[in-house]
Parts: sequence; C-alpha cells; structure tokens
Amino acid sequence: MIPTKKMHASVVEQEPPTRMNPRILLLALGMFALGTDAFIVAGVLPVIAQDTGVSEGLVGQLITVFSLTYGLGAPVLAALSGRWAPNRVLIGASGLLCLANLASALAPSFPILLLTRILAGCFAATYTPLAFAAGMSLAPPARRGQALALVVSGLNIATVLGAPLGTWIGERLGWRLSFAMVALLAGIASLCLLLCGLPRSAPPSPLSLQERLRPIAQPRVMLVLLPALLWNIGVYSMYAYVAPFIQQQLQIRDVSLLLACFGLGIVCANRLSSLLADRFNPQRLIIVFLAMLIVLQLLLPLVVTTFVGGAIMFILWGMSFALLFIPQQQRLLNIAPEHANVILALNNSALYLGIAGGAAVGGLALRAFAITQLAWIGIVPLLTALLIVAFYQRRLSTC
Repeated sequence: MIPTKKMHASVVEQEPPTRMNPRILLLALGMFALGTDAFIVAGVLPVIAQDTGVSEGLVGQLITVFSLTYGLGAPVLAALSGRWAPNRVLIGASGLLCLANLASALAPSFPILLLTRILAGCFAATYTPLAFAAGMSLAPPARRGQALALVVSGLNIATVLGAPLGTWIGERLGWRLSFAMVALLAGIASLCLLLCGLPRSAPPSPLSLQERLRPIAQPRVMLVLLPALLWNIGVYSMYAYVAPFIQQQLQIRDVSLLLACFGLGIVCANRLSSLLADRFNPQRLIIVFLAMLIVLQLLLPLVVTTFVGGAIMFILWGMSFALLFIPQQQRLLNIAPEHANVILALNNSALYLGIAGGAAVGGLALRAFAITQLAWIGIVPLLTALLIVAFYQRRLSTC
C-alpha cells in the first residue's frame, strides 16, 4: 500500500505544469450536492408542509436554520478545524453532509427535520472553503483561477439542474427522496475523494475566531458587507416561498422548469458579470444592477401570470441578482486586499445570513400578507442596500 502511494505521488509531481487535475471535478460534484441541498427546500416547500401538517411559513424556516448555521458557523468551524489536515476535514465534511441529508430523508417529525438541516448547514460551511483551497492546490499557478471557477460551477449547475431535479422528484415521489438524492450525490463525492485521494498538506497556521472577525470592526468593510446581507434578505424573502407563489399565480403543480429558468439566469449572469467587471467601476455596477433587481422584483407578481411571462421574468430576476456577485467581490478586494481570504469568507457568511434572514422575514410576513406581496416586502431591504451603496459611492467621490 505504501509503495503505491509513493508511485502515485511521483506521477502527480511529473504531470505537465499546465494540466488541470481531474480530481477538481470531484470537488465540483461536492459543491453541486451542497448547492442542491441549499436550494431544494424552496422547491418542495408545499409538499413538506402538506406531509408534515405545518404551515408553509414554518417550513420556510428549514431554509433559515440551514443558512443561519452556515453563515454563523463558517468562521467558527474554520477556526475549530484549522489544526487538522485539510484533506481529511474536507472528505469528512462531505461524508457527514451525506449522512445529514439521509437523516433529513428519514426524519419522523418536523422538529427532527429541523435539527438535521442545522447539521447539514454545519457540514456545508466546513466543506466550501476547503473545496476552494483544494481546487486551487490541484491546479498549476497559471490556471488556479480556472480551477476555482470549475469548483464554483458546481453551485451554479445546482441552481439550473440540481434544485429543479430535486423539486421534480419531490413533487412526484415525495420530498424524502429529494433529500435522499442529495445524500447520494454527497456520498458519491465523498467516496470518490477518499479513493482518489487529495494532496496531503500540513494544517495551515490557524486563525483564531477573533482574527477572522477583525475586519468587521472597520467601518469601510461593514459598509460593503451590509448591502450584500440586505439584498440577499430582499431576494430570499420571496425566493424561499417561490414554489407556492408559482402554484398560486399559474395554477400549476410542477414548478421545476421555472426554477431552472432562475438558475439559467444565474449561469448567464456569471459570464456577463465577469466581462462587465473588467470594463466598469464595480461600485457603479452594483448601483445599476441593484436598481435593475428592484424594478424586476416589483414587476414579478404582475408579470408572472402566464408560463411564458414567468419563464422570462425568472431568467431576468436570476440574472439581475447574480450580476451583483463579481462586482461585490471586487469591491471587497479593493478596500481590504490585506485581508483577502478572511473578508471573502465573511462575504460568503453575509450571503447565507441574508438567505436565513430572507426566509425568516418571508415566513413572518405570510402571517399577515398574501404570498404575492412577498416580492414587494423584499423591496424594503433592497432599497436600503441601494441607498447604502450610493452613500458609499458619494463618500468615495468626495474624498
């Protein structure tokens, strides 16, 4: 066994310097499972509510606890696991994500299901940053950006294929099989990574939780992170309850195709955003894209009255939302390049905290408002985000 590992190591070392390691695809598969897990509840929300006998607003809190655990747990879990070998932690996290989703599929009651979503959020938060780091370590220096994009593509494909497929399965065969599908995907990724192996590396110098959160104390960093938190709250106060919204507006049961349209918009936006970000000021791009997002979300309940109108609106809605991602990354790197890794991790936490906040806001709003009004309720945090970004831009221009 030992000579085999040595031979394998020597083969890896002799690979051409421009070759992408195929194990990056396994990391992307794990991200595909994670992304499907994060978005699947929105699609099967009505089915879970009917089967468990709880309200749709309460089922939406499954998204809240998963995302809240992810957002708050990411820096804590990174600090706790920093002393262990990254390759072992990554493989273990994907395996435990498989078990957490299997537990979700077998949950005998709603409280137990809620607990399994908390566990899944913990393991997802552990897996993601290590997958990005491992993906870059498996690529030559000249192609590390492509390797990172390949790992991230797992999340993008999950919005187009994974979540709609899980929704389709849930509507026809039951929501438990939707979680079983995610468990299968995570299990395959974990097993393949275990068999193929990942480069062994010594644990990096661990950063304490205080060091990871230190950039938040800088006002300029907070002025950039806060809008991202708010615009995710604004979008997910609607998106978390998108399945019952579509069913009510169009009087259809299968919402998987329209969810795929939203994901298609996200994928199209990633390419377009990268091209625009190279030409224009990211601060101004954020203002333009946020204004687009606000207009589209205002129109959403008015236009989604036919399937064709819904498909067009969901593509545009997904695009306007995803166009914010790359300029936001650039803004953060421009204001604090010395804290690049930590600040990008905090931005990821802000994203998931925004998802959690949006699902919570939407669930509470459903007690007093119609589901068609959730899109307009989400306009409030979106407008607040736009005002903060405009204020920051004005502050920069006067300095």
